[in-house]
Amino acid sequence: MSSNFVNKDSAQGAAEEKSQGQRINEQAKDAEEESEVRVTDRRRFTSAGESVTEHGDEEMESETVPIPESRKEAGDEIAELQAKLKLAEEKQIEAENQVRDFAGRFRQAQAQLKAETDELRTRLERVFQQKFEASRSEILGSLLDTLDNLKRAVAAAEKSARRPPDFDALLEGVRATAVMFESKMENLGLKSITPIGEVFDPQIHEAVEIAEVPSEQDNLVIDELQTGYMIGDRLLRPARVRVGRAKEMK
Repeated sequence: MSSNFVNKDSAQGAAEEKSQGQRINEQAKDAEEESEVRVTDRRRFTSAGESVTEHGDEEMESETVPIPESRKEAGDEIAELQAKLKLAEEKQIEAENQVRDFAGRFRQAQAQLKAETDELRTRLERVFQQKFEASRSEILGSLLDTLDNLKRAVAAAEKSARRPPDFDALLEGVRATAVMFESKMENLGLKSITPIGEVFDPQIHEAVEIAEVPSEQDNLVIDELQTGYMIGDRLLRPARVRVGRAKEMK
């Protein structure tokens, strides 16, 4: 009988323990369900990014969804890059304008330098030519006395009546020397003036004597007393001549 009471007590204790465990589990489950928050988001967004909240069949006023900070930063960065790009384009346009301006100035300076160089070259050539002509005239002018003496010697020898046996050979040598000397001077630009029979020209002739002549020889050169010479178009020495003058009619 005592064993029956023991068994009964044991069974009752086990049942109580089981019942207590179930209650604990149910309490834990209820606490877990209370800790969970169910959220139903009934908001919708338009294509412009505006939110629309539905409440039954009525539409609630739209709310502006705040833009995340990262999106704002991206927009600021894009705006900053666009500003930098615009500034770079402006600087590029300014640089291109400066390059065109510098190129125009360079071409202008180059043309001016070329013109100045050509002018300087022409002036130097003209100065050189003038100095060359002056030097040549001075050298040839100093040799004219020698040529005159050779010609006078030949002319005097040709007029001589008494000639030794070897005189003709000597005369021929002096004549050849005078001809060769005058030829060398002509190669340097010397040109003799042939005035006989020409109208007297005070630019190249020097009248030493006046002789009475027929009317058809009036103001003509009838004789040459000293040969005149020119170098190109320049007079080196005028020809000394005798000029004819017709007799005046009464």
